[in-house]
Amino acid sequence: IPEYLSIEGLYSYQQKQEIDFSKLISNNLFGIFGAVGSGKSSILEAIVLALYGKSDRLETRNNRAYNLMNLQSDRLLIDLVCWAGKEGKEKYRFIYEAKRNSKRFDDVRTPN
Repeated sequence: IPEYLSIEGLYSYQQKQEIDFSKLISNNLFGIFGAVGSGKSSILEAIVLALYGKSDRLETRNNRAYNLMNLQSDRLLIDLVCWAGKEGKEKYRFIYEAKRNSKRFDDVRTPN
């Protein structure tokens, strides 16, 4: 169950964006709503990247980290705090980070 998500440098999210899901999860409700093109899929992809370190969306393409990163960003950073485990009582934090090589724009280092 996601509690907090921070996205920076992913697709159109150049500046850091923070999403606090705590109000929603306190009422046992969870949803991501918005207009077409507002970034809903990017939010879900950020969660998947933080949890699994990869995404099916770009899994077969070359230079995946480069394609994920905003073209005006030097770093991609996803910070996810979530609850899991027995009865959802264990709190976890996942961080996914990739940095652009300062000497070669198209070279994005392997994500951590």
